[in-house]
Amino acid sequence: MGVFTYESEVTSSVPPAKMFKASILDSDNLIPKIRPQDIKSVEILQGQGGPGTIKKIHFGEGRKFKSMTHRIDAIDKENFSFSYTVIDGDVLTSGIESISHELKVVASPDGGCIYKNTKKYHTKAGVEISEEHVKGGKEESLAVFKPTSWHTLMPIKRICNSRIEDIMGVFTYESEVTSSIPPAKMFKAAILDSDNLIPKVRPQAIKSVEIIQGEGGPGTIKKIHFGEGSKFKSMTHRVDAIDKENFTFSYTVVDGDVLTGGIESISHELKVVASPDGGSIYKNTSKYHTKGDVEISEEHIKGGKEEALALFKAIEAYVLAHPDAY
Repeated sequence: MGVFTYESEVTSSVPPAKMFKASILDSDNLIPKIRPQDIKSVEILQGQGGPGTIKKIHFGEGRKFKSMTHRIDAIDKENFSFSYTVIDGDVLTSGIESISHELKVVASPDGGCIYKNTKKYHTKAGVEISEEHVKGGKEESLAVFKPTSWHTLMPIKRICNSRIEDIMGVFTYESEVTSSIPPAKMFKAAILDSDNLIPKVRPQAIKSVEIIQGEGGPGTIKKIHFGEGSKFKSMTHRVDAIDKENFTFSYTVVDGDVLTGGIESISHELKVVASPDGGSIYKNTSKYHTKGDVEISEEHIKGGKEEALALFKAIEAYVLAHPDAY
């Protein structure tokens, strides 16, 4: 099963307690009042508003979907957090099994708040989430906070005096690959010796790795020169953390022609864990940090995923063929 995550933040001059009450606790009444074209009504099918409550949202005439059903997973009125999962409705299209949301309102330095939303699309194996799907959901969410006309803005200002100041996008892609190779050996080959091994087993992808600063630990800066089989020339990344005992490694791409189309940086968190059969599971979480409302294309993510898988399989094949190498 795949998990595609989209994280967003919206700032407001409204204090956290007031924003949480308006946008979460009273949303069933408020949203149909200020955005009836998006949500016409909310019907409680089961429960009394706490965890486990099932609600059916009837969309307005301005939406291409008719309805969705969601389950409240958790609510914390003291810490201003709320989570729910969409479990039914015509929004679950193209192999999407469910969509979970984690909302949190935190204080900002100026006395206002930051409204954080983490949305996770849980898909059937092999299914990709289209850029249009993510973009459409994002635009509908923002419509509640940042109306496109003064006529729509007035009701919101009267109710909660909302003011949008900044929006930042973070697109997250999570993947897992299993191998018969034990964690310690896989970590050593795929992470610790990757600068030497990858140019050897897949030179068409990576020709060489140059250390610009540091000695391999956190803070080290490396420049990766891509091979002739890549459409990019090079990228520079910074090692953020490495834990040889727990087999974890993280780094951030900070420069290079891979940072195109409004992408500011790409961070990667890698972890190798043991699998029940004595092998390992190689987990990768990639986060694309973008400027403003820039979207990441499906082709960009798919291309990165396919190349990462090819590198992993090449490393695995080498280790299996040379059992004493690591």
